[in-house]
Amino acid sequence: MTPTYTDADKELKRERLVTAAAQVFAARGYRNATMGEIAKAAGTAKGTLYLYFKDKEELFYTVFEWLTVQTLERSSAVDREDMPALERLRSLAEGATRFIAEHREWFPLTLEVWAAGGSTDSRERFATALRDLYAQYRALISRIIRTGQEGGELRADLDADALGAVLTGAVDGLLLQCWFDPALDPSPLLQAFFDPLFRGMQAINPGDEI
Repeated sequence: MTPTYTDADKELKRERLVTAAAQVFAARGYRNATMGEIAKAAGTAKGTLYLYFKDKEELFYTVFEWLTVQTLERSSAVDREDMPALERLRSLAEGATRFIAEHREWFPLTLEVWAAGGSTDSRERFATALRDLYAQYRALISRIIRTGQEGGELRADLDADALGAVLTGAVDGLLLQCWFDPALDPSPLLQAFFDPLFRGMQAINPGDEI
């Protein structure tokens, strides 16, 4: 009797394939990894991969989307609208750094996506994906800053979009350095970076010392 698979079963299977692919791509690189290696890591037949993904590029792109969702969800999980704006910004950055620290073996995937974004055969697809990822994070930070401005917590003269772009770049660059140098601990570095920055971003109320 042929087994019947529900949509939930198929989704679980697909997630296992993506997780296995993430491990292989991170260890072997996009160009060196093969569908056979990924199937073996997932404990399934090579043909099964092609039931879910058209080719290796499609699977790699899905891995990138999956990792993006994981990172954003981890950051957003500690972001609450009832928190002060500056604490929300700190929590977002710390959430992202904790996730990367816990899954350092996946970080090479970021470098692989950057490389794919510069290749001739898949440049547009991956470059667009990276652009959208950074745009999401910038927009989230900018929105938090505007909320703080509207509530009187942050200075009204701050350029929310500029700060969103610079803060995104700062956190992204720090994570890259920490991957290349495991001795670097991002948490105290973020603390030392944010403390003076946030003091400068706070609104000055009448009677406050300058």
